Amino acid sequence: MKDGTHLILDLKECKNVDNLSNERFIKNLILDLIKITGMKAITKPSVLYYEHKEKKESGITGFVIISDSHTSIHAYPFKKSLYLDLFSCRNFGSKEIINCIKEIFKPEKLTKRIIRR
Repeated sequence: MKDGTHLILDLKECKNVDNLSNERFIKNLILDLIKITGMKAITKPSVLYYEHKEKKESGITGFVIISDSHTSIHAYPFKKSLYLDLFSCRNFGSKEIINCIKEIFKPEKLTKRIIRR
């Protein structure tokens, strides 16, 4: 495998909570992120809602394998939080992805990490 970039975003206190609890929206978001990066999905997105015994831990997880690695999203509507990972051995515009995610979820706090592998 070639060297790659791993973009990790942690969003807290999201103002747009409705999108955090919508499975269809998360699925479409994953597909949109793939388009933004110019990559190719080699599996269909797998998105599901998990009801945890502690309600605040319930949420949506979405995952897709792309030709160059993977994209995953973990959304927690009761915590108003979202966690996104995008790893690829191809170059991609992390600023464009960050701006897209910020515009959609409107977090009070966003932490980003970019790891070169």
